[in-house]
Amino acid sequence: PVPPSEFLPAFEDAGAMGTLSAFMVKQALGALRSWDDNDVYIPRVGVNFSSVELANPGLIEAVQEQLATFDIGAERLCIEVLETVVANEVDAIVVSNLAALSQMGCGIDLDDFGTGHASITSIRRFSIERIKIDRSFVSQIDEDQEQQDMVLAILMMAERLGLSALAEGVETQSEEAMLARLGCTHVQGFGVAHPMPISETLGWI
Repeated sequence: PVPPSEFLPAFEDAGAMGTLSAFMVKQALGALRSWDDNDVYIPRVGVNFSSVELANPGLIEAVQEQLATFDIGAERLCIEVLETVVANEVDAIVVSNLAALSQMGCGIDLDDFGTGHASITSIRRFSIERIKIDRSFVSQIDEDQEQQDMVLAILMMAERLGLSALAEGVETQSEEAMLARLGCTHVQGFGVAHPMPISETLGWI
């Protein structure tokens, strides 16, 4: 396997991030359509959007076309945005696109939360629905009291702001169990499943 840390810079250097994002949306919505057609209901899929793609003036039209092609409601597509994107000075087109995606009904997730210094104002400004707690806070949380305290503080903040929360990078059952005890009911990571071809997903589900 080639990790994103290696292949994403190659896409960026080639000016192909927009092509990659469009492909990922197509794959994600195609997966939803396949599951629906097999009577397996998955409420929502998430797709990472880069800052380059979020600054594309044609993004909204392209997403709407993909949703129509697969006959999928916008509420079943979640846009994952890196915290570093909204923490920095943001292009007006990015602001407009995120607002339009939210108004369409797409969910907006703040990815890698805790690494980019996004303010609460930013969270409100971009209609964030869920924060994804970065794996650096989750690793060995079953053994580290400081990690537990940090995650608990993030969960309390999210609750007060009316946000959902998901823990990233969960790799063991004991990490998942500790997160559940802390009140984090949504997790992702190798402890749940490794990446797999779409053809294998139905059997796994």
